[in-house]
Amino acid sequence: MWIFNSEETALGEALEGMISAEPETYRRLDTKYGYGMFRRDLPPDRVRIIVDGGGGYGPMWAGFARPGLADAAVHGEFNSAPNAYVLYEMAKAVDAGKGVLFLCNHFMGDYLNNDMALELLEREGIRAKACYISDDVCSCIGEEKEARGGLHGIAQIAKLAWNCAARGDSLDEVFRLAQKGNDRLRSITMKVEDQGQILVGPGFSGEPPKETVPFESADQLVSLALEKLLAELEPYGPKEVFLCINRLRRMCFTEGFVVIRAAVRYLRERGIGVCGSSVGTYFDVFNSNGCMISLLAADEEMKACLGSVSGYDFTV
Repeated sequence: MWIFNSEETALGEALEGMISAEPETYRRLDTKYGYGMFRRDLPPDRVRIIVDGGGGYGPMWAGFARPGLADAAVHGEFNSAPNAYVLYEMAKAVDAGKGVLFLCNHFMGDYLNNDMALELLEREGIRAKACYISDDVCSCIGEEKEARGGLHGIAQIAKLAWNCAARGDSLDEVFRLAQKGNDRLRSITMKVEDQGQILVGPGFSGEPPKETVPFESADQLVSLALEKLLAELEPYGPKEVFLCINRLRRMCFTEGFVVIRAAVRYLRERGIGVCGSSVGTYFDVFNSNGCMISLLAADEEMKACLGSVSGYDFTV
């Protein structure tokens, strides 16, 4: 049971609550088309980063409007992509003349609405690009990576883009680094059922798992996940990775850190360094135990942009 006044009003009331908690930090976008908020302290003369996606229960998306992640966030109703017009309105509200980069997970509704927003902005003479994150290794198996959906790895791409923009780089450079990060990003969902089974790669829209195995230990779960992620990253020969663990709704604080310890040990035993790591609840879509595990194969250019970022009640 959710502690809402109603599901229809929850997302709007949550935005009002966030602004009430930090009134000096946020402004809400004045629009009748959806939900958006942006930071008050936007520096002049640089590319703006906007994250967007379907409304949910965790920090994605409104919680990512933080220094180091994004300048603004837009979301739709629960599990629904924001419409093109609110994306267009947000870009107009925050643009500083240097262009706008939209970051969203790669799903059909998000792709179509972001693409339409780009067309609307082009007519206004505002430069804009979109990077569609496709880190879910268990979606669209057998197809090109660009066809896959996205999970929580988008937080690392937001860091890359924001820090690149903060240096004063052009929109083309910010987009290039975001795309590079997406190319080198892989994530997987590992649900743990009460019956003692690991479901590997289930989709949050009801897609079945790709594999089911008996649960034995945290070490076993991590080994199973990282073996698949590292096989995907083999072409990059990663010497260092950024590791991020997204707790599902029923994974507790302690379990999350047991998992991240196991993951760091697994990687180091294979000669792969960990240039940074984080654990938290970011993408809160499964009402179950388990986690999403993400690896970003970092090079020297990317490492400079991957420091930890703290939100209102999370660090990523």
